[in-house]
Amino acid sequence: MLGFNCFIVTMTFSLTKLLKEQRPGPRYRVMADLIGEAIVDGRLAPGERLPALRDIAYELGVTVGTVARAYALAASRGLVAGEVGRGTYVLARAAREPMQGVGSAAFHAAAEGVEVPMKQAIAAPVGQTEIMSAALRELLDQLPAREGPSLFNTYLAPGGTEDERAAAARWIAYGEFTPSPEKILLCSGTQQAILTALLTACEPHDLVLTEALTYHAMIAQASLMGFRIAPVDIDTEGLVPEALERAIIEQKPRAIFVVPTIHNPTTSIMSEARRIRIAEIARAHRVAVIEDDIYGTLLGSRPEPIAHHYPEGTYYATSLAKSLGCGLRIGHLIPPADKLDRARAILHGQGQTVPPLMAELATSLIVSGGADELVARQRKEMLARQAIAMELLGHHDMRRHPAALYVWLRLPEEWRAHSFVEAARQRGVALAAGEDFMVGRPDRAARHVRIALGQAQSREALRHGLSIIASLLDSAPAELASLA
Repeated sequence: MLGFNCFIVTMTFSLTKLLKEQRPGPRYRVMADLIGEAIVDGRLAPGERLPALRDIAYELGVTVGTVARAYALAASRGLVAGEVGRGTYVLARAAREPMQGVGSAAFHAAAEGVEVPMKQAIAAPVGQTEIMSAALRELLDQLPAREGPSLFNTYLAPGGTEDERAAAARWIAYGEFTPSPEKILLCSGTQQAILTALLTACEPHDLVLTEALTYHAMIAQASLMGFRIAPVDIDTEGLVPEALERAIIEQKPRAIFVVPTIHNPTTSIMSEARRIRIAEIARAHRVAVIEDDIYGTLLGSRPEPIAHHYPEGTYYATSLAKSLGCGLRIGHLIPPADKLDRARAILHGQGQTVPPLMAELATSLIVSGGADELVARQRKEMLARQAIAMELLGHHDMRRHPAALYVWLRLPEEWRAHSFVEAARQRGVALAAGEDFMVGRPDRAARHVRIALGQAQSREALRHGLSIIASLLDSAPAELASLA
């Protein structure tokens, strides 16, 4: 016991001495920087417990709040993690490497043998094959008579043709948001649009702020490109403006990533007043905004995007994936006007050009009204599927929106998310754990799962999958283990 206590005293004294170093800037931020440096050079080892807040505050002669803010900032950088009742620990290096945290291979793991897939937020089947096949047949019948290069032996012009961009402008416009066709770039899905925006707005090692819960693929993309990601607090509307401005002042980010409409995974919708406020904050601090509006068309009406209020600094990204079908792989990016040429060059440099046939098909669907028909069907189908979810799971703590492709479910206290996901998988249902969407501290979402409602091929299959989930929610993990 004596040896153990001596170790704690020695370690505490060592860290206290380190944190006494004086540097310019707010004290808590300097302390977080010093902790990070000590972790990088090995003076603080993975798994090592940091001193208690009161102990180190007393030794340093600062307030407990100052130390708490320093630890919280280190946690937001993915360096440490806190657990109630256990303290704050240095994370293992693997947890800080790109592609090892949120949005990692765990999310994309194959689900062989799964009877009801409810993991991917994709559009429900509403006759896409029928409508798109008819449009494609008509397009193919017209090709022999067309002049110029064959669609099967050419590349799409960087950013798309004039007709394709005009159709995209028609598709994207709503309310007072009416972007010009010449400002739009066609992309291979929203993921490519987001990646292009990141590469256009940021330089290597720049910091990107995002919602504490957010789209997992963006985090993976940013990590692969060498950008740093830090979370900002959210509430029932999404990003909290006060928390965002504080984070901008303290952390000096280059960009903000946000999903303001049917937020993934919580389904929240940001009010117009908050969108305007976030635009004001970003403009005041000259920070770029990357706005993912992929779910916007699922709503009959919605507030204008942040891009409408801050066009000179916002990269607006969307696609046809969630309302028509993800197989089209047609996305759109509207960068700030002075970044258009740079974004087009970066898009072209990626080499992931949109297949001309798919671009023509998307244009045909928009012009003919087939796209509007599919959107109308999708809205109606999701209303029905959300009603089924409410019927079977409505007595649980669940966040939902009638137009959303998913629900965000808080699990009973006895369940952890990954244990619940595994129990569901063993019973033929695939889900996404809350940790897969968490930035920084996964413990905050450890008792949530996202249930995708569109992936099941029928309402009957959806009902079956939700019934399995409902039965799991009414069982404890220990009870299930005893039955195995």
